Amino acid sequence: MGEAAPDVPDAPDGRLGEVVAALAAGRTAAQVVDAEGRLAWVSEQMQLLAGIDDGTDLGLGHHLDEVLEREVWHDLLTAEAVDTLRHELHPRLADPGSTPLWVLALDLRVGGRQRGVGMLGVTLRHPDGSPLGAVLIYAPLLPARVLALVSEGDEAMFTRMADLSAPAQRPAAVVFADIDGSGPLSRRLPTPVYFELVRGVTTAFDELVGRHGGIVGKHAGDGASAYFLSDSHGSDAAAAGAALRTVQELPGVVADVVADLAESGAEIRREDCLMNIGAHWGADLFIGQIVTGGRLEVTALGDEVNECARVEQVASGGQRLVTKNLVERLDDEAANALGLRPRSLTYRMLAELTRDGEAAGGKAERDAGSLAVHDLGPSGLR
Repeated sequence: MGEAAPDVPDAPDGRLGEVVAALAAGRTAAQVVDAEGRLAWVSEQMQLLAGIDDGTDLGLGHHLDEVLEREVWHDLLTAEAVDTLRHELHPRLADPGSTPLWVLALDLRVGGRQRGVGMLGVTLRHPDGSPLGAVLIYAPLLPARVLALVSEGDEAMFTRMADLSAPAQRPAAVVFADIDGSGPLSRRLPTPVYFELVRGVTTAFDELVGRHGGIVGKHAGDGASAYFLSDSHGSDAAAAGAALRTVQELPGVVADVVADLAESGAEIRREDCLMNIGAHWGADLFIGQIVTGGRLEVTALGDEVNECARVEQVASGGQRLVTKNLVERLDDEAANALGLRPRSLTYRMLAELTRDGEAAGGKAERDAGSLAVHDLGPSGLR
C-alpha cells in the first residue's frame, strides 16, 4: 500500500472545477494540475489509457514531481516524457508572462508498445493573472485524414479490441463466412462490379458483427471471420447467442447488398451471392491483438479456430453450418430469443457431408470430421 493521499475531491471546486467539467464532457485523455503543481484530476479516458483500476492510487493532491515517480505513471510515461513535463510545466505556472498554450511531442507506453502522442498544455489563470493551474491534454500524433479514416470505424468494436491488448486464453464463439462459388462469379462479373460486391459484403458483415457485440477477425478475399467473447457478453450463452444471431441475419444483409448492386444496373441476382457459413465454440482460444506498422487486428489461435474454418469450407450452396458444441452453449433464454429449439435439432458428422460429395473432403475430414453440425438454413441437413 502506498502513502494515503490527502482528502482531495475528484473534481475541484470553483473555476478549476468548471474546467474539469468541460474536459469530462469532451471525453479527453487529460490531467489537471492546480496552481501549486499538485495533481487535481485525471480523466476517465486517461485512466483507461494508463490501465488504471478503481483501487489505484493516482496521487491526487500530491505534487506532480512526486506523482510522476509513482508506478502507474512511471509505467505510462517514458523517462524522457517525465523530464519534458517537469521542464515545461513549472516555469509556465510561475511566470505570468509565459505563453498560455504549448504543444509537446511525448512517448507513452501503451499496450506494451511505445507510442508517440501530442500533449497540449494550457496554463490557467485568475482574472488578476495569478496562477489557477494547468490542463494537460493528450492526443495521437496523426494527420487529420488518418484520424478521419479511423473515426469511420465502430467505436464500440475498437473499444473491445483495445481490451485485448494482452493476449490470453478466452472462451468465444467463432464465425467464418465466404461467398459460395466466388470463382465463377468473379469471372462472370466486371471486375469493378465484383469489387463493389466484395466491399459491400465485407462492410455488411463487419456492421452485423459490431451490432451483435462481436469483434471482426481477418478478411481474406471474399472471406471473413469474427469472434464473440464471453467476457464481452457476460456469459457463454450470450456470446453463443450473439454469434448465432449473426449467422441467422447474414444472408439477409448480403441480399440487400446484392439488391443495391442490381438496382445500379449490375447483372446479379440474390441466388448468385449465397454465403457459406461455419460457426463453432472455442472454450480456451488464445485471443489478442496483432499490431504492426500496417495493421491492427485481433486474431484467435486454437484447434477450434481451425475446425471452424473446415466447417465453413464444407458448407456449400449457402449452408449455415453450426456445431453442436456451439448450440449447446445456449441457455433457454438465449435459445428462445433466437427462435431455436435445441432439443429438437438433429446433427450430422462433418465427415458424412464430405463423403456425400457436398464438399471436398481431405483436410476437413481429417481436422474436423468428428464434429456434429446442423444447418440453420431453411432446408437444413438431410
